Amino acid sequence: MRPGRARVRGVEGGVTGDDVVAGLGLAMLEMVGNGTTAFADMYPWDGGLLETVRRAGMRVLAAPAMFTAESVGFPGVSPLDGAQTLDYTEQLAERFAGDEQIKLAYGPHAPYTCSPELLREIAERSQRTGIKIHMHVAESRAEVEQITEQYGNTPAKHLDALGFFEADVLAAHCVHLTLEEIEIFARTGTAASHNPVSNLKLGCGVAKLPEMLEAGVRLTLGTDSAASNNSLDQFEDIKLATILHRGVRHDAAAVKAADVLDIATRRGADAIGFPETGALEAGHFADVIAIDLGTTRATPMGSLVSHLAFSASGEDVRHVFIGGRHVYANGEHLTLDAPDILARAGAAAARLRD
Repeated sequence: MRPGRARVRGVEGGVTGDDVVAGLGLAMLEMVGNGTTAFADMYPWDGGLLETVRRAGMRVLAAPAMFTAESVGFPGVSPLDGAQTLDYTEQLAERFAGDEQIKLAYGPHAPYTCSPELLREIAERSQRTGIKIHMHVAESRAEVEQITEQYGNTPAKHLDALGFFEADVLAAHCVHLTLEEIEIFARTGTAASHNPVSNLKLGCGVAKLPEMLEAGVRLTLGTDSAASNNSLDQFEDIKLATILHRGVRHDAAAVKAADVLDIATRRGADAIGFPETGALEAGHFADVIAIDLGTTRATPMGSLVSHLAFSASGEDVRHVFIGGRHVYANGEHLTLDAPDILARAGAAAARLRD
């Protein structure tokens, strides 16, 4: 385990259920204020947390995290081991079946923490129940080396050999996919979550976004958590996802701004399980944000697409509607108690630091 990840896991060992509630509220404050309407997340989710998201008006693909079948991943938050978490995920999926805001996914952490037997079982369950799978795949070189040494295959090829991609999978990071593995993703319809800011901050590398676009891989864009990014402003990731690969390839046309905006909206919504959102079209839910075009960043404006990809910031967001519900207006949260959330989060952070 890398030193940074070990430190994070050390802090997580002292996290309580109340801390998770505070952290979720804080994350939603930032996301809504920056114009994010839907997100995917792997953590120790429960019914109370999902109800919190529903009341806030946001949409979530929630994946209760598991590591091994026998281990308890977050003992201060939940007593459930991996096997129990599988069953609990299905119970939550049944409870929220048909909900327009809440979707569940199985949350096996990664191929280097979950055994082949557990991964086969999850894939079989997913095909039987229709519940998606959300998992970290090929995030670091260390993971690739470990999986290759242990199983004789790179991570995605290892998962493919297990029949894992016969299920509906959302794979996070995918920094070190080979070209052959990208073709596997395209062939199986496996979705990849591109997290450029987090991947650079952690020194993981640069994912092959141009190659994934060319192959037709289903894509979404993520910030990853505040622990590995610091910011949940999706506009930062939109800009970096567009310009980073141009620099790597020495080609200003390597990735188009319009494609990244599509990944952040329409394609991303589909990849995390909300295909009826992400576009302003008849028959879609009215998930809409309004941004201020009277700023210096927007003046003068030659192209709205270029402005959104290269100049806009979460600070420009003035209004957010989710499913037609007004949840944010000119800096005021209409569904979240911002002062209370900030106080709770500050108290939780102080206790964890101590």
